[in-house]
Amino acid sequence: MSFPVTYSTLSTGALAARLESAYAIDPIVRCRFLHRGLNDSYLVETAHSRYVLRVYRKGWRTEEEIAYEVAVLEHLGAKGVPVARPVPRRGGAVVDWLSAPEGNRASVLFTHAPGRELDGSDEDCRNYGRAVAAVHAATDDFETAHRRFALDLDHLLIEPMAAIRSLLHHRTADLDTIETLATTVARRLAALPAGEMDRGFCHGDFHGDNAHIDGDTVTMFDFDCCGPGWRAYDIAVFRWRWGDDEAGNRRWAAFLEGYRSLRPIGEVDLAAVPLFVAARAIWLRGLHAANTADWGRSWLNDAYWDRLLEGLSEWQAKHFRGYAEETAPITASGAPVVARETVVADAPALSRPKL
Repeated sequence: MSFPVTYSTLSTGALAARLESAYAIDPIVRCRFLHRGLNDSYLVETAHSRYVLRVYRKGWRTEEEIAYEVAVLEHLGAKGVPVARPVPRRGGAVVDWLSAPEGNRASVLFTHAPGRELDGSDEDCRNYGRAVAAVHAATDDFETAHRRFALDLDHLLIEPMAAIRSLLHHRTADLDTIETLATTVARRLAALPAGEMDRGFCHGDFHGDNAHIDGDTVTMFDFDCCGPGWRAYDIAVFRWRWGDDEAGNRRWAAFLEGYRSLRPIGEVDLAAVPLFVAARAIWLRGLHAANTADWGRSWLNDAYWDRLLEGLSEWQAKHFRGYAEETAPITASGAPVVARETVVADAPALSRPKL
């Protein structure tokens, strides 16, 4: 009997053979392991085309959740919004299930997004903001029978805090600090006039690294963190990614200019952005803490938590003026009620935001 496996690395040669037999694509000349993050990504090249194969970690997403992601990508593609679209197999199905040592893993083949990465210039940020607005506008009428988790307070704060507690039990004062801030964010968000906030489909990871630019055309990809939620959170992810120093503020202004050229942003949504930036920082650390079985935990050391605490403290001092602190921790049973309509999660270390 072989030793049990929780997370395997699949052979690029075997994947290439599988793709050639299952998809109506040209012969594959190269298949390379591109990136390990929330899932595994492979760059697949033929003589004339490029694709990206995503192999989901076992148990990371349900079949229904993947179907939701596929449905929104097909919806956006049908409306002419540039996205990396799922490629159907010969029989018409989009999801392929691979028998890995740890069990069946879902895989989806996507078209490759043409162009280059964002360089942080004003023009790139402006184009990116307009592209984010295009996704929001095109999904205002998106409907699907497939179920997906909501990007609500449970997802953004309550579940992440549960994971963080398991790693910060030795730093009780610092844990209390994060708990207090999470509670303040949750209460303030729940107190905002819900009817004045834009809600609908959200990408969930609009930091700017999940897109390529070709001329003025921005093609979005990696919708793995998507779901219904607050659009203010979606735009806050960009603010979180680039920070609030002089360069970050300039990029944020350009992003907003691009977004508003296609779609307005309400005052309540804009006022919620600082709250969602803090929520994003907590969500990301909870994501890391919850996945130590696959990613390890040695890097989640004291320096890692020190960076978070320093970043949260600076952000709160600058942007939370007038917000009273809440002392009671949020729990699943005591959380403010939020209507359910149903990172850079793994950014390179050099480009990872301080917060």
